[in-house]
Amino acid sequence: MMLDEDAIPARGARSLPLVFAAGAAVGVLGGMIGLGGAEFRLPLLISLFGFAALSAVILNKAMSLIVVLTALPARLAAVPLADLAAHGTVAANLLAGSLLGAWAGAS
Repeated sequence: MMLDEDAIPARGARSLPLVFAAGAAVGVLGGMIGLGGAEFRLPLLISLFGFAALSAVILNKAMSLIVVLTALPARLAAVPLADLAAHGTVAANLLAGSLLGAWAGAS
């Protein structure tokens, strides 16, 4: 497997304390406004850590998946199953419409 030269930051900070502080700041900001922090991570990956745009987007998507998988059990425990079932039909219809719209837009 060939290593993509753009995937590895050529410049930027690589110190562990800076990476930890940036991650903590993204987590606090994202948590305070109720988002996963992706909107804060991407600019940091590009500007502060020197990732190429495509590599930063791919890494950001992977981190977003980890955030969702981590938050899902806590959120499922906080919402009663009866409340989820009451909104299940609406969510299924919304998902079906979104999939159809994405399919139509892509073709």
